Amino acid sequence: MKPPSDDMLHVNYALRLSDAVPANCVQLRNLLLSAYPCDMCLPEPLTPNLKIDLLAEITQSPDITHNHAVLLERVGLRTGLDL
Repeated sequence: MKPPSDDMLHVNYALRLSDAVPANCVQLRNLLLSAYPCDMCLPEPLTPNLKIDLLAEITQSPDITHNHAVLLERVGLRTGLDL
């Protein structure tokens, strides 16, 4: 796997970064999770009759570098889930 570019670094590690933020720092966690690259154009969510499934970006799978299975195993929840 190739290393992420600098502008996509936050996007690829957003979940890992938000896990590192203490639970009582809600505003910092929200800031991390709401950030996006400056060259990305987000759709206007208040557009009347917005059809999310027609957006080109909906077909692109995100790069998630965070291993959720390890976290679930750590707290003993993975055995009850089909991953």
